[in-house]
Amino acid sequence: MYRLIQDLASYKSAESGTMKEINTNIGENLKNIRKHRSMTIEQLSEGSDVSKSMISEIERGIRNPSITTIWNLANCLKKPLNYFLTGSDKDSPDIYKINEKNSIHGDSYTFNPLMDFDEDKKFELYFNEYQPGCITEDSTHFEGVEEFVMICNGSLTLHLENKEYTAAEAEVFHLKGHRKHHYSNSGTEVVKAFTIMYYSK
Repeated sequence: MYRLIQDLASYKSAESGTMKEINTNIGENLKNIRKHRSMTIEQLSEGSDVSKSMISEIERGIRNPSITTIWNLANCLKKPLNYFLTGSDKDSPDIYKINEKNSIHGDSYTFNPLMDFDEDKKFELYFNEYQPGCITEDSTHFEGVEEFVMICNGSLTLHLENKEYTAAEAEVFHLKGHRKHHYSNSGTEVVKAFTIMYYSK
């Protein structure tokens, strides 16, 4: 889902402690993957268009980065968004539930991580909600990403490059994520959908 949420998107949390935990997770995971790739902060900055000072503050957990910033870093490192949001010691439960503290909020939509990214299975699962009148920002992912969106109710419109496609309840969008796209809800009800992000590479 890289670059799916742009400048107007931001984290929202009812408790400052929860936000601090998220920032700590992001910083630790960013630092770990950067060092694993033998990248300097300067190299990551050049590849992601995020300043060196901001990357340093994020890694230390003292910066609350915007979703756009995290997408840019994730896109550069070719990692799913949820890799940065969650702690590294979590066990996978048998029943997966939405953890609202990791929810991603835009102006009129919410992305709820449901299943964390798994290196072996190569996918992650989100439960998304699109408010009436919602229009998400344009998104492009890196090569090899496939996006599956199953509509639970109402209908959702996919704007894929210069064409539009509408899927209704129990229908599924499947697209190559590297193509420019965004979604809109022109209806009067909140549209709910499951999104699977599959990373073939």
